[in-house]
Amino acid sequence: MLLLKIVGITSAILALALLALWLYLERALLPKKSTRDFFAFSDMSFIQKLEGYLYGVRSDLYLRPAKWPWAVRNLEGSTANEYHGKVITRQDAGKIIKLDRSSNFQASDKVIPFPVARKVILEGNPPLAVMDCPCRAQKKDACEPRDVCMVVGDPFVSLVLGHRSGNARRITTEEALRILEQEEERGHIHTAWFKTVMHDRFYTICNCCTCCCLGMASYYRNVPRITHSGYRPVTDRDECTECGCCEDICPFKAVNCLEGVPVIDDTKCMGCGLCISHCPVEAVTLELAPERGVPLDLDSMAELES
Repeated sequence: MLLLKIVGITSAILALALLALWLYLERALLPKKSTRDFFAFSDMSFIQKLEGYLYGVRSDLYLRPAKWPWAVRNLEGSTANEYHGKVITRQDAGKIIKLDRSSNFQASDKVIPFPVARKVILEGNPPLAVMDCPCRAQKKDACEPRDVCMVVGDPFVSLVLGHRSGNARRITTEEALRILEQEEERGHIHTAWFKTVMHDRFYTICNCCTCCCLGMASYYRNVPRITHSGYRPVTDRDECTECGCCEDICPFKAVNCLEGVPVIDDTKCMGCGLCISHCPVEAVTLELAPERGVPLDLDSMAELES
């Protein structure tokens, strides 16, 4: 009898806690339309949808365990397969932002070398929102500005706007392109992110710094959460002035200037393109690196599909 009472009290406390959490997230007893649309978007399991919902409406809290030592030791490697990003250039990020047609691709393993979470499903002129970076939210002295994570397409845009997740606000194509340009000027890379519980697909473009980004931190710990862009930089030695800007800006420490001459370590380079945009004499260009992967270039992917 005592055991039954304990179970009953525990269940009641748990139910009240879940109700309190629900009211905190929804600000109402009934779910918002954006919540209903998110849960109805695919045939994922309810548990997966619930996790995706929690991630979408409070990604700052969702990512907090990524800073806990025990979680880093025991969970980080196992989650990389289901939550991963691809380095993309500003030009390819811009193509996603400016998309004027419907896109429905199951990216090949040459583009996204993971067996799950690699769909690109977007309507033409996809809705866009920007919100505070949940990685930067983990630090008091984080990089500024913080509103640099761009959510692309529904149901994700409607979900974060409906709950004002991370101070989310709707933005235009022009604003999104300006954010990409400004973040690149700050020396931050662009990444496209995929997640199983976000309906197994692409949902956001992040602008990542080396000091705050949890995905970059995983990369430095040799956890394969971020994959190569599919491009490599090539330096024109006749044009190069040996200024060292490429070495200074590289977030992957892939460039070493030996007696002033830049030498690129292909094993470290992820093809982000910062060395190109920051070269004052335009001595660096990008070429395809098929042995490292295929770019997330929607134009090229559309040609392959046709």
